[in-house]
Amino acid sequence: MEVAQRLVRSVMRAFYTTQEILVIDALVIHSALLDLDLSYLLKINIKDLHKLCASLRDARFLVVHSRPEMLEGKTRPISRTYYYIDYRQTIDAIKWRVHKTDKDMQVHAHPVDETKEYTCPRCSAQWTQMEVLDTFSPQGFHCGRCNALLELSKEQEAPGHQQLSRMNNQFKFMTDLLQQIDSMVIPECTFENAIQHARPIERESTHEVQQSIPLEYSIHNKPSAVKGLADTGPKTMQVTISDGNDEQETLESRKRKERLAAENALPSWITNSSVPTTAAGAAASRGVEEEEDDRPAKKIKSEVKLEGGDDDDEDDMIFEDVGPTTKKVKVEAGAGEEEEDDIDFEDVV
Repeated sequence: MEVAQRLVRSVMRAFYTTQEILVIDALVIHSALLDLDLSYLLKINIKDLHKLCASLRDARFLVVHSRPEMLEGKTRPISRTYYYIDYRQTIDAIKWRVHKTDKDMQVHAHPVDETKEYTCPRCSAQWTQMEVLDTFSPQGFHCGRCNALLELSKEQEAPGHQQLSRMNNQFKFMTDLLQQIDSMVIPECTFENAIQHARPIERESTHEVQQSIPLEYSIHNKPSAVKGLADTGPKTMQVTISDGNDEQETLESRKRKERLAAENALPSWITNSSVPTTAAGAAASRGVEEEEDDRPAKKIKSEVKLEGGDDDDEDDMIFEDVGPTTKKVKVEAGAGEEEEDDIDFEDVV
């Protein structure tokens, strides 16, 4: 474990900022820290600490763990955030970055053109081994331009190889530690192990934090419903399979439909109208309406006949229908006619 801790610290000092280095050093020393305690040690704001640890979490240098805890005098738990280092995960991340950097540098180390291996001392021309194969003699290869004896040029290192060599020298401390780690077994790093080996922090009296008690929280005792509500769901389920021709099932279905129809029926004060709809009531109402319609017509007809005065039989029939009042009118009309006849006779004489 000491070799893994030394590797993590060395990588942080080589590639990261001062605040990030302090965060990892504090976690290496204390094994696991609450976010409030880590903020107190680094003397930075809690929001800035969360932002700083988020970048280290993405780089796989630390792990964030949250658990519910109960404060003294409180009835509802709160969520606490802890930080610790998973050394297996961090070592794998370092190996992957070293491998990726080495592959990127090897791409630039390969030469684009073929190296000129032979140089002419007279005309300074450079030739490849394939170009001078046909000019071979017992003394050696000759220049194809001036026929001088060629000399083997000194080996020149390409710029890509120089960068690769420089990188290998700079990463030597990491590769050596990784080789040592490969020969040993790194124990599993979980939050339970880290919190058990955590070193407490001594705070000043003016910066004390209210103590909290962790709750037993797991998947098995996780509440499945709102607290205070009873579980009223079905406990068992029964499945019945039938061919659909059972008379008992048909009868039960009919009874169930009738019961539902009776339950959903409208009350009588909605279905029945307040206007009488019986046969006797309808006939009586029609008779009253006919009498009211006939009376004005008879009166009008009697008045028309009185003005004409030609047909006595029809007048008698009408008067009988109308009543005693019209008979009196007829008698008065007859007396008036007799008086007129007497007057006419007197004038003639």
